[in-house]
Amino acid sequence: MLKIAVVILIVVHVYAGLYCLTTIVAPKVMLESTFKAVTGEALDTVQDADHLKVMTNRNRKTGFYALISVIFSFFVLFTGFQKAEKWAWWCFLVGGGIAWLGGLIDYIVLGSNMHIVLQAIGTAAFLVGILLPVKVFFAKEVAEAREETRETEEA
Repeated sequence: MLKIAVVILIVVHVYAGLYCLTTIVAPKVMLESTFKAVTGEALDTVQDADHLKVMTNRNRKTGFYALISVIFSFFVLFTGFQKAEKWAWWCFLVGGGIAWLGGLIDYIVLGSNMHIVLQAIGTAAFLVGILLPVKVFFAKEVAEAREETRETEEA
């Protein structure tokens, strides 16, 4: 199960990296859906070029910071998660949960359909990848707890 989960998480991280790169390379494309959902207008209706520049630069920087998180997550995946270390599982649960579930909730609230679909795909794949090997990470704890219970009952 762990090998399958690692492959799934590699795919999730490549997907996330492409999502980030698209935000960096084409920030207007990624901004358009959210802008229309919030304002009801097309991004092209922004008259102030400086205002548009600030919005696209902010979006680009957000994509850059997200890409750094994806790169960090690859290190966690290959140094800890692949070796079934619990800290890596928790790192993915907390970090990935904030990134994927938080992003999905945010875009649902905003009503940005394009991002809802992109986040939902990433969230679903992430959850499969993180939940599939739960027994691998916590089997020792469950076995130890059962043994302690047996010893307590016998005494």
